[in-house]
Amino acid sequence: MSIEDDEILGEFFDTPEKKAKWMRRVILLYIIWIIFVIIGLTTVLLYYLFK
Repeated sequence: MSIEDDEILGEFFDTPEKKAKWMRRVILLYIIWIIFVIIGLTTVLLYYLFK
């Protein structure tokens, strides 16, 4: 079963253009999430180092 055959998600990924657009969005959100995790871990580390 592919994502295009899914009843709910299929309408968002039914054409290659839509699939490429959503993949770019997912990748961008993933990069932003990684940046926030790094900033959060750095903040916690600095808090405990200089406490």
